[in-house]
Amino acid sequence: MENFKCAFSGALMGKQYSCQNALEVTRREGPSIACTSADMHQKCAELLGELKAAALPSFGYADDLSQMPHSVLMKIQSGGLLGLQNHLHGTTGFVVENIEHLVVEAEKRYGGFSLIPYTDFVQDIVEFKLRRR
Repeated sequence: MENFKCAFSGALMGKQYSCQNALEVTRREGPSIACTSADMHQKCAELLGELKAAALPSFGYADDLSQMPHSVLMKIQSGGLLGLQNHLHGTTGFVVENIEHLVVEAEKRYGGFSLIPYTDFVQDIVEFKLRRR
């Protein structure tokens, strides 16, 4: 079985999110999350790319890991999934129980990740509060 680095590993490490394809692994850098599905890995990476493209201008950063603070990436991952879920379901929840189901539902509903109306919930991403350690 091949494991791919999960696009939403930061969100999953916080334990408020889960995914049936998530596998906790230890890498040289420390604990991480791997994805056990090549198909879902690709879909999640595409969704994260769209979330970053929609939200980064609001934070005033480009998609450059050497310049963007880690906290911004975590807000985009966590706040993006939560904002998408709340947008799709008309809720105001604080937990994403299955990232795979959410990603598949969003792709099905909109016909592709580039067609999701991110502007409807980009403010939720910006205002997302990261948990303190």
